[in-house]
Amino acid sequence: MADFDIIFLKPTRFEDCLKCVEHIKSEKIVHINLCDLDSEKSQRVLDFISGAVHIQEGQIINPGDKIYCSIPKNKSYELDYKELSNNITNPRFDEEEEIIPRYHRR
Repeated sequence: MADFDIIFLKPTRFEDCLKCVEHIKSEKIVHINLCDLDSEKSQRVLDFISGAVHIQEGQIINPGDKIYCSIPKNKSYELDYKELSNNITNPRFDEEEEIIPRYHRR
C-alpha cells in the first residue's frame, strides 16, 4: 500500500468498505463518497466504517450529502461550515435514543 495521507474512495457495494477499514487501521484520512449506493446500503457501509473509526478512536465528519470523512485520532481538521448531516451528531455514540415509558394514573 502506497504511503498517502488521504485516500478517496467511492464504494459501489458493501464489500468495498473492507478496503476503507484497512486505510482507517493505517491511520489515514479516508474520504468516502456514498452517492452511488442506495440509502440502505449506504447506511450499512456507514455503520461498518463508524465501528472501525470508533475502535481507532477517530471521528467522522459529514462535509457533504452522502460524503463522509474519517479523521484519525492523531490528526486535526477545520470544517469552515456547519456539517450537513443532522442525524449524526456524534457518530461515536450513535445509538438510538432510550425510550422511557410514561405511566398514566387512572
